Amino acid sequence: MRVYVSPCGLGLGHITRTVPIVEELHSRGVEVTFSTYLDGLEYAKARGYRLARTVPISFKVKADGTVDFKQTAATSGLSLGLRRFLKQVVAEIQNMKSFRPDIVFSDSRASSILAARLLRIPVVLMLNQFRVEIVRRPSIGRLSLMDRLFFLIANIFWIFVRGLIGEVWAQSRLILIPDFPHPYTISIRNLAVPRRYMGKVKLVGPIVGFTPERLPSREEIAEELKLPLNRPIVYVAISGPRVERTHLRESILSVLRASTLDMTFIISCGMPNGRTEPSRSSNLVEYEWIDDETQSKVLKASDAVVCRSGHGMIVKALTFGKPLLLIPTPDHTEQYGNAERAVELGAALMLEQRVLRTGLQRTLHAIVSSPTLRARAEEIGGAALRLNAIPAVADLLMGVAGDESGSE
Repeated sequence: MRVYVSPCGLGLGHITRTVPIVEELHSRGVEVTFSTYLDGLEYAKARGYRLARTVPISFKVKADGTVDFKQTAATSGLSLGLRRFLKQVVAEIQNMKSFRPDIVFSDSRASSILAARLLRIPVVLMLNQFRVEIVRRPSIGRLSLMDRLFFLIANIFWIFVRGLIGEVWAQSRLILIPDFPHPYTISIRNLAVPRRYMGKVKLVGPIVGFTPERLPSREEIAEELKLPLNRPIVYVAISGPRVERTHLRESILSVLRASTLDMTFIISCGMPNGRTEPSRSSNLVEYEWIDDETQSKVLKASDAVVCRSGHGMIVKALTFGKPLLLIPTPDHTEQYGNAERAVELGAALMLEQRVLRTGLQRTLHAIVSSPTLRARAEEIGGAALRLNAIPAVADLLMGVAGDESGSE
């Protein structure tokens, strides 16, 4: 059996949550190839996975990581953006013809779905955002008349695009949601799946390769990683595209280096080709890159997690029962939906990036000293442990591929 895995390549959240499923498929003798781009491509290359290159698609960001809709529109626009997307569809068709998969497993990639449909290959889609939104009004200060007009037109036009994207998602045989069951679902505000497609939707649970019960005790992990247990441990996960990662890292480090908090901070910088041995100074332990197993050990040893509001990191931290301090990427609607939901569930606090330098220490102290946040995070994590998402997804993929081959 052959599976063509096509995760979105913006950041690492999409590809890293497909990897445990790919490893499960490998253990069953399934042949797998990845199709991705940008950060996802860099990650897959560094780990030696079989690869099929495709055309990169991205959006523009400002120096602080804020989504720049005007620059994205100016450089991509309707014509150029559509042209690049169609080039990606063509590249996917060529890759699939070469690999000849029995099934395509897309993580938030519309081009792979269209290519597979044209080639009559069954598709299973995994996503945590069915309804893709753009910001109604950017977070910058006063807007000019032209800027207000631009965002009014953009939002009207996006109603059409949003509907079109939803129709593409619905071309999949199954739509898998890697999230907690009701009432703990993090991505609920970003789903809004039309009722006519609900029969395709399966909530499979968080995709976490190393769950807490599979790891050594907290004391053993602290000894292995040389972490003191006489003060709180905070894991700071830097993620997102390169520009965004760099800005967030520098902003957080400038606060932590001057911090008076009696805590140990473990920072991962999200650099796929970076060093895996950490550097240590005072109460800071900094990894350029942290692999999945080490990250899972750090999560188990930690008392709290600081991160962006990407879906993957939120559900992983909560699977380990850790309360979160969430810093959404400015003007990133999906991240705000995730963050607001985690706060609503009582397992997180949110800090706007614009007040990070003045509010980080205070908010960290509030999270680490709150038994209520920790208890709620542990309650949600307990719900995740009752699920067995990775083998369940592998079973679904193999079942869909088997059904297709049996019907021929």
